[in-house]
Amino acid sequence: MLFDLLTLSDSNLPAGGYAFSNGLEAASHMGLLSSSEHLSAYLSTAIYNAAHGELPFIQSCYNNESLNLDDLLMTYDAMLTTQTMAQASAVQGRNLIRIMNTLYPSDEMNQLRQTLIKNALPAHHTIVYGTTFHVAGLALLQTKQLFMYQVLRDQVSSAVRLGIIGPMEAAQLQKQHHQTCEAAIHQTTDQPYTQATRNAPQIDITQSFHQYLYSRLFQS
Repeated sequence: MLFDLLTLSDSNLPAGGYAFSNGLEAASHMGLLSSSEHLSAYLSTAIYNAAHGELPFIQSCYNNESLNLDDLLMTYDAMLTTQTMAQASAVQGRNLIRIMNTLYPSDEMNQLRQTLIKNALPAHHTIVYGTTFHVAGLALLQTKQLFMYQVLRDQVSSAVRLGIIGPMEAAQLQKQHHQTCEAAIHQTTDQPYTQATRNAPQIDITQSFHQYLYSRLFQS
């Protein structure tokens, strides 16, 4: 199982996450990340925002008795406040469906893939993440840990590619925020998707300006 987790967290996996900064690039252009302290505070906020807004949906994907995929997708779609966020989520969701169906082929996984693809709503990344990892047999806690690790890793990687910090400082910052991720996971334990919240509107606001940047490296 450890090797599975390492494979799924590998940056070479063609999931498309590195094409998106999830608002960090716009925040940098707006002068909100002018120091290492500001970046660290931003990362902490982004981590807790992801934990409260995403993990409850993943939690609910593991509840077979009350799983309502249509309602999960509809509720999650309604919580995305910008077109940029919705497009990024849909692209990453489609990529992940293809990856998981290839790595963990089964009738159940293929049926889930067909259901998600044919749904009128986009196959959002977080919902695909929770449902496919569950079908693949990965434990809920491990799925949450991997999800939060990727949130942190992608943000730190974006900061390096934008020239905000160097690789060594990035490694230190990522290691420092491992505890933040664990605390955020613990804080949202057993929360269903009906209790999901987006508690960092400033990140949503900055991300809404991404499409207006004159020059940009990322798609969001």
